Amino acid sequence: MEYLKFFGIGMFTGIITTLLGIGGGVLIIPILLYITNTEVKIATAISAIQVFFASSFGTLFNYLQKTINFRYAVIFGLSSGFTYFFGSYFTQYIPGIIIKIIYLCVVVLAIILFFIKKSNKGRNLDNEIASTLIPAKKDYFKIIPIALVAGFVFGILGVGGGFLYVPLLVISFDLPLKIAIGTSLMIVLFNAIPGIVGKLMVIRFDIFIGVAVALGVIVGSRIGTYINKKVKPQIIRIIFISLLVAIIIRVAVDLYQNFS
Repeated sequence: MEYLKFFGIGMFTGIITTLLGIGGGVLIIPILLYITNTEVKIATAISAIQVFFASSFGTLFNYLQKTINFRYAVIFGLSSGFTYFFGSYFTQYIPGIIIKIIYLCVVVLAIILFFIKKSNKGRNLDNEIASTLIPAKKDYFKIIPIALVAGFVFGILGVGGGFLYVPLLVISFDLPLKIAIGTSLMIVLFNAIPGIVGKLMVIRFDIFIGVAVALGVIVGSRIGTYINKKVKPQIIRIIFISLLVAIIIRVAVDLYQNFS
């Protein structure tokens, strides 16, 4: 029954995150913290497992659809994956309250980037051409520093970071939205593998709970894809804003109680 409960949580998360176009880790962490009373570091480890499963299936799907720019994915993925491991590993030395503060900042950033992503579609390139674009030399000076910092922060939280990578690829590198989403999923997969290794090295938890959540997310994402075709975009935006504002308030109250 315990695994079934976490499967249900994962399924709910998969439905909502598919509707909103954000990574599951942004939502799964507060659910684990405040509904199941999971300890914050264990919550980040469970999140890391579901990120691995979700990004694996997502990458495979986008590979078949030919919507991945492998050059950008590899440069971003190798850079962020390196520091993602260290972020995961050093979670053991970071106080839970600091992890919550970092998470709160990430959620606020997710709200900002959500609207930027929706309002900026990238240049009008054919997907086949965009998937074969080669990064200019100057792009490396933007990609590597951002990826190194982002990888460490996301490694601490155990989140994929797709909410950052998608608008970044659209706005800074002019990739069409579909190619940006596919490329982002492969970047997240690069992060997820060292991320799980880092978490398993330092955090003790039931790995099968993480698998149950991940399987639930996969099932929920299929349901969310169907619902997405039936729901108006305006309603999705209202759900998104309401949900993340509620999360921000809950985490802020939690932090206030810790400091007071």
